Amino acid sequence: MPTTILADEYNALRTVVNEVLGVSDIVSPSYGYGQTTSTLSVAGSRASVPNADKVTAQDYENLYIDLIRTRSHQVGASLAIDEFVIGDYDTNTATADKIEESYIQGLVALGNNIITDRFLVDSANLTVEALPSASSTRPETGTWLTEISTIFKIVFPTAEQRRHYFNAGGEIRFSASVGYTGSQPKSVDWQTILNSMGTTSFKGENTVNNAGVGTGSNIGSYDLNTSYQLIYSRNSSAVYANNEYRIYAAESATSDGTSTIIFKVQYIDGTPTDPTYGTDEVVYGRFNSIIETARANSSININGTQHNAVVITTTPTAILTRPLS
Repeated sequence: MPTTILADEYNALRTVVNEVLGVSDIVSPSYGYGQTTSTLSVAGSRASVPNADKVTAQDYENLYIDLIRTRSHQVGASLAIDEFVIGDYDTNTATADKIEESYIQGLVALGNNIITDRFLVDSANLTVEALPSASSTRPETGTWLTEISTIFKIVFPTAEQRRHYFNAGGEIRFSASVGYTGSQPKSVDWQTILNSMGTTSFKGENTVNNAGVGTGSNIGSYDLNTSYQLIYSRNSSAVYANNEYRIYAAESATSDGTSTIIFKVQYIDGTPTDPTYGTDEVVYGRFNSIIETARANSSININGTQHNAVVITTTPTAILTRPLS
């Protein structure tokens, strides 16, 4: 005989995947990718069989599709995909597939992993796009000393769309560079530390450098308040250890229904650590602050049919409130 599947078992697993894949709400803001789900709940119990819904192979096929859509978005194409369970055991006992208990337990384990890894996204499932309206350049003409900075806002149409963006693994990415061809030591040092820094990603629950350099934080979209918090920093070394690149983030109040984050990027030019080094040099070069978005955009082939996995269509806009200067 096939395994008996209780309505509460099916509904519990359906609830798990829908919580991660479906629409976010303010009660559980860190859950929900904002995607359409495929299943309906079932009702009834073994004590009242005539009035109970039957969990069919089609029910489990729809649930399995949603589970695989979600998990493939998180871990990528390496995910193993099983064939669908086929047939109606009541009318075709000879050739219908039987759902085994081990299969059900495997789906439960998959659901638990989906919950645990809900912020995880495979890098191939992100679409990276330049955000020139937030990026800024300080021209090479002239020199500077002490500090330069840029400030910009990232604007989402609604708070719900902001939650979906970050819950599905979306990022705001930062990088920087110096255009300089001379030999002045401090300017060369700035060029070196910024080039080696690569990109830094502001996410839903933290901020990390993708090259593993500098100091990130456990501050992400859900940890902001109206005061600037330092979310990432990168120092130089040796004589120029007091030179530092910093990123700050804060919540920005709005009155039009949008949801906005304000970022400040600082380039701190400290005095050399060795006082015998001599007069502190000015800095030359064209400094660039480069901002990108990375939004969820994934699909998966399940048993010969292509499905959207997680697709976020909203890319936030930006307002540059202070060019790099």
